[in-house]
Amino acid sequence: MEVVYTLSPTLPNLKNKPYGGAWSIHNSEVLAFVKIHHKPYSNTDVQQFLQDYSQWMCGGHTIHGIDQFKHLAYANGTTEVFDKFYLKHTDKRLRLWPGEYFYHQIQGREIFKKFAWINEGPIEQNDVVVVSMPFANTGGIPDGYQQVLEQCEILNVPVMIDMAYLNISKSANFNVDFKCITTIATSLSKVFPVETLRIGMRLEREFTDDTLSAYINQDNPYMNHSAAHVGHRLISNYSSQWVWKTYFQQQHDMCAKLNIAPSNCVIFGVDHKGDYPEYSRGSTKNRLCFSRIWDKRITE
Repeated sequence: MEVVYTLSPTLPNLKNKPYGGAWSIHNSEVLAFVKIHHKPYSNTDVQQFLQDYSQWMCGGHTIHGIDQFKHLAYANGTTEVFDKFYLKHTDKRLRLWPGEYFYHQIQGREIFKKFAWINEGPIEQNDVVVVSMPFANTGGIPDGYQQVLEQCEILNVPVMIDMAYLNISKSANFNVDFKCITTIATSLSKVFPVETLRIGMRLEREFTDDTLSAYINQDNPYMNHSAAHVGHRLISNYSSQWVWKTYFQQQHDMCAKLNIAPSNCVIFGVDHKGDYPEYSRGSTKNRLCFSRIWDKRITE
């Protein structure tokens, strides 16, 4: 019997708590760098930026099958990619892992008629799956990822992978070599303090003739050239694992202080023991974010 679960409400808003939310680190060096390069550029080579970005994002990581996603498009952060993907599949049942990024949960409530958590039953033919890799709740690989994707492959269930946290992660090793994965999204919003510039990218296995593709294929691409220029300068100046290498010792020190486990994503610690229930995101593991403590936007 099909399980149908209605999301109400979505995740509690934890952004007013010291370790709540997920934020880029407002590193003073990078902020100064962005200020220098954030100028209007009408002749930015956006196509070259996308090619360079797709190679840069994989540096230091082993992502099996990523080379099959050759169709690139600029996006206003990952969220524009998400919305284009959702629009194609609103007739299906959305499946998410508990603790997933709140945006997906909101859309599960607002635009999908059917929804079920991954752990509420097996994948079925009319499902659609969205998952963050690294996983939003822990920074690692979500439980059962390989098995779920194998089910999706057999049933031809479309899957989107959200890689927004890839470039705040230590060396990752995971598999996207499944034909059911049609779309990958990523952005620089959690990597550098450019969240308001909306510098994102869509990678697809097959060409999609939609508005994102139309923007990039014009003679003068219809998009934010200034933001693309800043993004290109950032990935040219900083390695794809710069954030991890810069902050991993601070992460370990903070986790030791709070008696929690370091996440694979350097801005997070993970509470496996239930000592910080106020940071629950809907699973048995509680995620704490250190970015605003480190850059002194807030105090503990």
